[in-house]
Amino acid sequence: MSEFTPRTSAALARAIVLAAKARSAMSAGASLEKALEASCQDASPQEKAACQALVYTATRRHMLAQAILTILAQRSPEAQIKAILLVSLSELIESPQKSYVICNEAVKAVKSINSRAAGFANACLRRFTRERDALCAKALERDEVRFNAPVWWINKMRGALGTTKADKMMALAQKRPPMTVRVNRRKITPVDWCAIAQSAGLQTRPLGQSAVMLENPVPVGDLPGFAEGLVSVQDAGAQLAAQFLAPQNGQRILDACAAPGGKTAHLLELADCSVTALEVDSMRCKRIHENLQRLGLKADVRTSDATDIACWHDGTPFDSILLDAPCTASGIVRRHPDIVFSRRPGDIEALAKQQKRLLEALWPLVKFGGKLLYVVCSVFKEEGQDQIKNFLSRHPEAELAPVAERAPLMLTLAASEDDQESFPGIAPVHDGFFYALLLKH
Repeated sequence: MSEFTPRTSAALARAIVLAAKARSAMSAGASLEKALEASCQDASPQEKAACQALVYTATRRHMLAQAILTILAQRSPEAQIKAILLVSLSELIESPQKSYVICNEAVKAVKSINSRAAGFANACLRRFTRERDALCAKALERDEVRFNAPVWWINKMRGALGTTKADKMMALAQKRPPMTVRVNRRKITPVDWCAIAQSAGLQTRPLGQSAVMLENPVPVGDLPGFAEGLVSVQDAGAQLAAQFLAPQNGQRILDACAAPGGKTAHLLELADCSVTALEVDSMRCKRIHENLQRLGLKADVRTSDATDIACWHDGTPFDSILLDAPCTASGIVRRHPDIVFSRRPGDIEALAKQQKRLLEALWPLVKFGGKLLYVVCSVFKEEGQDQIKNFLSRHPEAELAPVAERAPLMLTLAASEDDQESFPGIAPVHDGFFYALLLKH
């Protein structure tokens, strides 16, 4: 889900109410996307876009807004008013230059719920605009506020990456992520697409073999050639999967956890190969079909649990398998800021067990001389390095191969906008991932 819509005062009060409703649903356990969908059922496209932008900001600034509201209000207001104030404070933190409009529209939003609370809301918000720096400084003394995450998550990140790198990544998670596209090299070169984009007024920055970053995000429909399949939206770090697997013409390849289809499509863009794409969720399978159709590509897409081998496999081994396994998604928090609040410490062990089951089920399907690329969008060791070390201890016929020149055999990429440790072929701007390429001999 992209974030690109500017907030205008005309619809801001209504969008604040919708965003507060979504944030309340998230507090009750709903995911960000499901909460947005439910709160915006009757909203116009403009209201939904504005609400979406507000919800992302409120999620990234949740701990800070909550800490500040605790200082501003001696008593916690009723739930609906509190949600509106938290959304509004987050927006004031993010866009101080728009304080006058935000405060006015926030008070209108409160009045639409409870007119008697308008004076209280106005006093809180105006005080924040006057004392912004001091209030933020006081709240930011605590790590969980500074990094907008529970203490257990902060400690886990630091254990995985080291304090310096983890703190940098957690700070980055509070910024809007870049919009990166994958150029369909079957139809156009990255250089030629950049020229078309720049003639349409878009500033671009080539990142890797097929990756191009836009300096300013735009609606997907405004990307030149999107409907015609010239480009797809995909993070540069995610694009490394097909690049590292390096498909060849005539190969038989399995994409084991394929939705929404970006990696399946990328494999088919790189070579004339045969791809079987598995996805356990039928609705997400539909997205794979839609993406392939837009790009003019074909794959054998099946709705099935990858570990239920007898249900979908014909007995013929694969040249290559791409296993982008379910994980905590600790590497993509800047795109999904609700992750840090929806995850629990026990999720890591549970997901590691699921990853192990997938590895054990799929490894026998790799032909001798073939390979399996294991990917998770997580930086936690249990899901990455430890998972692969344990796998290798059980399988003497497996060995690690480097994914890139001078890169370690097990590659952990922290989310970055200026990766100083970038290896050849790896863009300096990317989300967080773990990659390990296993050869069978």
